[in-house]
Amino acid sequence: MVDLAFTAEPTDLDPYSPQAQRDPHPYYDRLRELGPVVHVPERDVWLVAGHAEAVRVLRHHAEFVSGDGVTFDVPTTRTERYPLIENDPPVHDRVRRAVQPSFTRNAIERLRPGVEAAAAAIAQDAVERGEFDAVQVVAQEMPDRAMTLLTGLTPPSAQTLADWSDATSRGEEPSGTQEHAAQVMEALTWLAGEGLPAMPAHCLGRSIVDDGGAGGGLEEGSQRLMTLASIWLAGIDSTGALLGNAIDAFVEAPDQWDLLRSRPDLIPNAVEELMRFGTPFQAFFRRTRAVTEIEGVEVPAGARVGVLLAAANRDPRRFPDPHRLDVTRENARQHVALGHALHVCLGSPLARMEVASLLTELTRRVARFERAGEALRSPSQTVRKFATLPVRVVRADGAPA
Repeated sequence: MVDLAFTAEPTDLDPYSPQAQRDPHPYYDRLRELGPVVHVPERDVWLVAGHAEAVRVLRHHAEFVSGDGVTFDVPTTRTERYPLIENDPPVHDRVRRAVQPSFTRNAIERLRPGVEAAAAAIAQDAVERGEFDAVQVVAQEMPDRAMTLLTGLTPPSAQTLADWSDATSRGEEPSGTQEHAAQVMEALTWLAGEGLPAMPAHCLGRSIVDDGGAGGGLEEGSQRLMTLASIWLAGIDSTGALLGNAIDAFVEAPDQWDLLRSRPDLIPNAVEELMRFGTPFQAFFRRTRAVTEIEGVEVPAGARVGVLLAAANRDPRRFPDPHRLDVTRENARQHVALGHALHVCLGSPLARMEVASLLTELTRRVARFERAGEALRSPSQTVRKFATLPVRVVRADGAPA
């Protein structure tokens, strides 16, 4: 075992520096070159950027625990934890078993008619507009409608829900503010006071809150509320970011859009490649409770270990020519955009259905995406997404937009 990891000079490899945030992939490339894990003393984080190393950390949950926090900061203003991602076995397993039946293949397939109808309506609205902000018209609308179908919750608006979801991650970043914490509390207050009473019978929300999920595995009170909140809010920002990143990717790689239009059978694989290429959540954290090691590098007890999912998904040792979008990529599904092992994303089947359904409808209607103005990235330090993405579409039927 090596005694010390590579230690970066202060500010040299700060993952939250403006430069790293603005253009993360050259930063990730450099990080991987420095070794399997890099200690950045300025932030007191241990960063893992390689695919094999990321899988190792995510798989070994007893060494790299989630129960001490999975974000950079664990805010004191939030006293309740999110039961699915901020627990370790056996509590995590009990919580997951209670909600897993709603995410089986058969359960998600029952949502398909509603998801596909929503995708068709969103795609049609986009082509009729011709020129639009893809964030508002596409990326926010699709997960909003899908999560209503899944949970039974109908938020005040897609924009409000997007803002609440955004605040959930941003409040636990280095740049998190009291305003973000207040928005999270606003979301939870709305959920408990207005959202729950309005839910229809026989929806996921009712199953969780009224019955404690399958077998009553969820404890009454805050655990039920926070389980529903985590499913609901996490399913918005992740899928919305992915859809915005996908449209931008096809603006930059029109040949791949042409290929997808001519080969709709590639859509399922394209969904995996888009997750790899445009990974929404840049990192999740784990904590160590004892001295451990990553590929021979010693990591001390009490370390904050950042698993850089987006970096792992561009690791050339796993994905040849990783900075190129390739909807035919044979091993695209090996990405870790949705996590890995114990904490792999519970809602991944629904996310895949949303993206595939929307791609199917857009390939039928859109011949090409073009820029219609300056695209602006969100200031989020956790989720790589767009704040605005102005595009215009060339219609597949040749009609003027």
